[in-house]
Amino acid sequence: MQIDVIVTFIFSVFFLTISPGPDILYVFIKSISEGKSEGVKLSFGLTSGLFFHTLLVVFGISAIISSNELFSSIIKYFGFSFFIFLFLITLFKKNNEYQTKKSIRSSFFTGLMMNILNPKVSLFFIALFPGFIFHDSMKISLQFLVLGLIFWIIATLIFVTISLFSGNIKGYVDGFINNKFFKYLQSVIYLLIALYILI
Repeated sequence: MQIDVIVTFIFSVFFLTISPGPDILYVFIKSISEGKSEGVKLSFGLTSGLFFHTLLVVFGISAIISSNELFSSIIKYFGFSFFIFLFLITLFKKNNEYQTKKSIRSSFFTGLMMNILNPKVSLFFIALFPGFIFHDSMKISLQFLVLGLIFWIIATLIFVTISLFSGNIKGYVDGFINNKFFKYLQSVIYLLIALYILI
């Protein structure tokens, strides 16, 4: 076993995960608006999707999807439509209705869909994992599974840490987010995610 390869992979995943993106921004916004518990649920939803993409890579399904333009387009446009829907219902919801019903939608489910409906994650894993083969005799599929588990652990720790930190400063920004500005901000996040999946 090549420990140096695993260590390099760990550092690579860490820096890739903390890179600014719509997912981290959404975790931050969710945590300071609805509290760290909702942020943690969102975080676990986001990272649970990594298991889905890891299994796709392990069983070779993602390679089939990526090579079939029709399948790839169906997943991409479905993901785009899902977050455009969230964008519209958040944008046009009345402020008081937004404040009273914002927690009804499952944070875990939203995070899970953000990840699962983004085919770029599977393609990213296909490109990343083969460069970090760490054992000469272990099956490649099993090594991919181990790498996916490592990715999940690191991503979960980072996202949950962001959730807890953001949730702790909620009290300082309550006066700022309890107005229509936050509604527009969250709707913009949904729009950015939709465009990210599409483009």
